[in-house]
Amino acid sequence: MIRSFFLMPFITAVGINVYPASAANEGNHDISCGDHRYFIETSWFGADVRIININDNVATDHPYCQSNAADQMVAKLSINGDDIWCVKTFYISMDRQPIAKTSRLLSLALGQVVEYEYVWRSGEWVKTDIQNINCAVNKEPKRQKILD
Repeated sequence: MIRSFFLMPFITAVGINVYPASAANEGNHDISCGDHRYFIETSWFGADVRIININDNVATDHPYCQSNAADQMVAKLSINGDDIWCVKTFYISMDRQPIAKTSRLLSLALGQVVEYEYVWRSGEWVKTDIQNINCAVNKEPKRQKILD
């Protein structure tokens, strides 16, 4: 009973110091890349990434990575730091092997979107295309040391 009494101030101090540090990384971010604008909402429970087409007359957003059973496509979203991946795998029918896939990387650190396209040939994935789209990044340039 006495030991738990002494642990309470320690647990409270750790809780107050750790959780605000995590909360500083949370929030809403948006970035424009080509014809699309990406909205990233992060929280302690995960992240939600939405996208709109800037050139559409009606600006409706949709998920960045979403499966579509009608198109025989399965999508998986993966977020690791500033890298947001969406891997879409395409099937002729869902009970067969996949025939193609795309891997789309939205890199907040690099300020670009990179899309890789693959086709399943002879038992392995063969890369067929790579597209790079630069994003409008509003970062201030870092100061550089100038040597005399």
